[in-house]
Amino acid sequence: MYQIKVNGVLMPTIYYSLHETIAAVEYEKARGCAVICDIIPLDSISN
Repeated sequence: MYQIKVNGVLMPTIYYSLHETIAAVEYEKARGCAVICDIIPLDSISN
């Protein structure tokens, strides 16, 4: 599972595949407001 961070803001949507996540990043970039997009794997976040 993945989330994206757009311009330093963690978006609330959780994506279940990397393909969906990359598509969301491309969508944000196409909107023109996304300067920096990061993909955050949720398994990398420790509790």
